[in-house]
Amino acid sequence: MIVTVNRRNATMVFVALVILGALVLSTLPVLAQESVVANLEGIRSAAVAAYNARNWQSAADAADNYVSALDAAGLPRAGADFALVSFIGGHSRFELWKASPENFKYDFDRDVLGSMLTSLHILQDDPFFKHNVLGTAYFEKLEHDQFRAPELENAANWHMYKALLARAEELQDKDRSGEEYTAFAKYVLLYINRAFEMARHSEVPNIYLVRVREACRLGFGTKYDDRFAQLYQVVGFDNGNVRAGVLWQTGLDEMNGNEAKPQDVLDVFAEAAQATQGFHQRAEIYRQMADYASRQDGHAFKLKAVEYGRLAFKLDPRNQDIQVQYGTSLHVVSYAHYNSGRYEDALKVAQANFGDKIDALVHAEKAYDKARKKYSGAELQPFRQNYANILRQFGLTQKAQDIENDGQGS
Repeated sequence: MIVTVNRRNATMVFVALVILGALVLSTLPVLAQESVVANLEGIRSAAVAAYNARNWQSAADAADNYVSALDAAGLPRAGADFALVSFIGGHSRFELWKASPENFKYDFDRDVLGSMLTSLHILQDDPFFKHNVLGTAYFEKLEHDQFRAPELENAANWHMYKALLARAEELQDKDRSGEEYTAFAKYVLLYINRAFEMARHSEVPNIYLVRVREACRLGFGTKYDDRFAQLYQVVGFDNGNVRAGVLWQTGLDEMNGNEAKPQDVLDVFAEAAQATQGFHQRAEIYRQMADYASRQDGHAFKLKAVEYGRLAFKLDPRNQDIQVQYGTSLHVVSYAHYNSGRYEDALKVAQANFGDKIDALVHAEKAYDKARKKYSGAELQPFRQNYANILRQFGLTQKAQDIENDGQGS
């Protein structure tokens, strides 16, 4: 049997087949795009989950995979999702660098700083958090490189200060005695601490005078008000000599803490004294050094106390606090020799620190009698204080008081 096909029906079948083929072909890009979107969404979710779990390597890997998927699909590196994943990647790599700088496999500038900057350029959400992390990354890299990169210093300050301003704006209507603002005040103190470190090593330390004082203003009115007032004043020390003020405050903080070794504290004070230009200001630092050294164990520190006292007295002989400190420091050393019968050593100590002011020192009374014949007022005070201290060491409290009273009446 022969089967014939109507030409009109054949034409209709052909048209239907063409339309069906076109529909199939047109759905392929849509399906491919949906697949890419689903893949990117999955990678983004994995990055967020790892980041929230502080699994830094997994978060960094997911961020890398996200960028690779974008590039493979020919999609631009743009949009809110890319900005989010880019920041996650940069921050995660920063945490990996902190954990082990020597094993860091990424490029710090490109993969840490660059990723976070790219994110911030696309989307300026959560400015306090983002600028804080970026500023911290710049600062810690600067510190790691021993503060030798001015561009890192400038960027660190810029982002940390931007974080300060962003958070201050968020809290502008909050009570400064409340918990939120108290937490912010602690962050301001952290910024100032980092600013001090940068000023200590900066080629232009005096720019931190304004920076620190502006930060202090954000902390006034909080439970740390006294500390902010102290920091506000110290950057103006020695007529705005910020490096000297920062070093002096650093020495004071280390002195009052429990972590620094005594010699390290004295080294910071010595650096501060060297940076200080004013005679009276430098004398005060030496007086502080003498006081601190005199309270440390070990004969070597007692000798240092005398030396620092001598330097302070030479710079500012009419300062009563310095007079007392110098006399006290001398007493600690000279009496230790005198009481053990080492009169020659006592003589050497006195001569080394007073030079021609004393011709001989067998014991404190003879030294005081000789000095009293030559000097009066401020010049005599260290000798008087030395003698009074030795009298007290012997238990002659009343006579020591009489000697001191004699000084007040002269």
